[in-house]
Amino acid sequence: MPTIALEMERLRNPYSGLGQYCLHLGHAFAADTSVAGLDFACMVPASSVGIFGGSVEHREVKPWHKWVGMEIDADVWHCMHQDSEFKPRNRNIPLIYTIHDLNFLDRPDYSVAKKNERLAKMQRTMNAAKGLVYISEYVRDWVHQFLQVPAGVAEKVIYNGGFMAPYSVDNQSVKVGITRPFLFSIGIHPKKNYHVLMPLLAAESGYDWVIAGADSRGYQAVIEKEAARWGVSDRVRFCGPVNETEKQAYYQTCEALLFPSLSEGFGLPVIEAMSFGKPVFLSNKTSLPEIGGKEAYYFQNFDPDHLQKTFQEGIQDYQNDPKKAQKISTWAARFTWEKAAKQYKEMYFLVVRDKR
Repeated sequence: MPTIALEMERLRNPYSGLGQYCLHLGHAFAADTSVAGLDFACMVPASSVGIFGGSVEHREVKPWHKWVGMEIDADVWHCMHQDSEFKPRNRNIPLIYTIHDLNFLDRPDYSVAKKNERLAKMQRTMNAAKGLVYISEYVRDWVHQFLQVPAGVAEKVIYNGGFMAPYSVDNQSVKVGITRPFLFSIGIHPKKNYHVLMPLLAAESGYDWVIAGADSRGYQAVIEKEAARWGVSDRVRFCGPVNETEKQAYYQTCEALLFPSLSEGFGLPVIEAMSFGKPVFLSNKTSLPEIGGKEAYYFQNFDPDHLQKTFQEGIQDYQNDPKKAQKISTWAARFTWEKAAKQYKEMYFLVVRDKR
């Protein structure tokens, strides 16, 4: 059987976005290898050796492999993200890259020269690829706008999974000190744009706001400063990184997800929250309308009055429609890791056939 090498070095941080992507996709492959007609070799950090069980091979990635490559006999090497620095030593092995975003184009701290440098690096990556996977139609369009896809490269849009089958968890273990209804967000990064929602929280005095995740680029201080300006500091709570059980508990017990992000290739928390039938309030930027679909509620702008109106009308619509939670959950069920794994396997076979 053909062997597919999966470069999963980002599992060194399993609770990051890319870490979660590697983790869930790897488990989906491991659960289905008996019927796939493929063997998988997972390139993982030492802490994750054996994580997917005995049905797949595990190879330890070491930092120096980024310079000398990894020795492996594989038919396809799949880099799980476009910035991967880990490659096979045998340069004849076809490469597939998953492109998650071009978020650096939206970074205000990047000069035009810096952005052009990153684009040039990505172009070199694409020129060496035999296959490109985009995690949304938006990302594909983004890439085609700013880069040149070489002739003959296989392309495919494969949505991430994200649907979470709810299971019984100890909700009280994560609600220590939270005695009021709360709104939830996950991921702390400047692009998440949470600080603009403080007028909404000030107007909706019946809610606290719990924000999970590790602080990235000092953005928590920006949120705290804006919370203080609007007099809601005592109602904004940071719970730090959360594991899968804790995350499920927060989704199960929150009133809604707030996700006013300015730049997303997919937006995994959207589907995770919708899995539980929870209303999600999103910006109308980048990929989010594609992922949230017609069952989500959207901020068209960040004017305080509009924020409050959108939230109040959305909550009222949700509460007045006894079928809304099921509609939301049904939409989320379109996005499963099992479906993603099946589509990736189709891409692998396509590249293997071209190789032969």
